[in-house]
Amino acid sequence: MQANMTDDPFESLVEVSIQILLTLFFIGFVLHLNKTLYAYIQVISSILVCANIISIFVIPVLVWLTVDENILSYYSLSLLFVWEFTVISYILRKALTINSIAGLALSVLYFSITYLGAFALGQLV
Repeated sequence: MQANMTDDPFESLVEVSIQILLTLFFIGFVLHLNKTLYAYIQVISSILVCANIISIFVIPVLVWLTVDENILSYYSLSLLFVWEFTVISYILRKALTINSIAGLALSVLYFSITYLGAFALGQLV
């Protein structure tokens, strides 16, 4: 979640707030369609906690990438993004009882809506 941080504190707050709201609505919508809304608190807690733990590991890599554009830093960042995709996919797969491909597709849709949506809506504000 911290990957959307910029130099402007207000812009960072707006983008992270939008991102959290989009996450809450997306997970609620998907669980509602699957008729598993009873697991909302568990799923949203798992996704937010896991995303923030992985983001803690992303921050030093982004600093390293800013200071020195080493190829190893790009590989590390890619590995962390794949890890986050995998974790989110696993959580959605278990919560919705779907197969791995569908979980991965929902994970990609989740990232597209939350991260790109927060960035786009943040630019409008």
